[in-house]
Amino acid sequence: MLSNSKENQKIYEINENSFIEIPSSWSKRVNEIGLSNRFILISKYPELWVYMGKHGDHLILSSKGSPLYCSCKGFRMQIEKRTYKGCSHTYALKIAIKSNRFRDLSGKITISDLNKIIEEIMEMDYSSYLREILVKHEIS
Repeated sequence: MLSNSKENQKIYEINENSFIEIPSSWSKRVNEIGLSNRFILISKYPELWVYMGKHGDHLILSSKGSPLYCSCKGFRMQIEKRTYKGCSHTYALKIAIKSNRFRDLSGKITISDLNKIIEEIMEMDYSSYLREILVKHEIS
């Protein structure tokens, strides 16, 4: 029988202090991703990023440069397992920001553009529209 007592329920809060220490087995990959120039800032308020990956795009929600959520499967799996390690993208974003290895589209797109990018990524894990905008603004 499952118990509903508070001692069996661990509540974990994801905030600006989450995802600080990179798991050692992820270190090489996280650094490669962080320095890849594949992060795109698409909105400053709320702070919303896209990681344009080799196998799909991921949305990352952050606050003051600290990731809170990533739409990738790895992040969701960590939450489901209740390990709360995040994913490689959550750690890599901090490296990208610190090393200024990202592209900023936030002031160049409309709310309609933003909605279309989010919709494409959530439905297809890829935004061709984001790539069109990057080409249009010659941000490579």
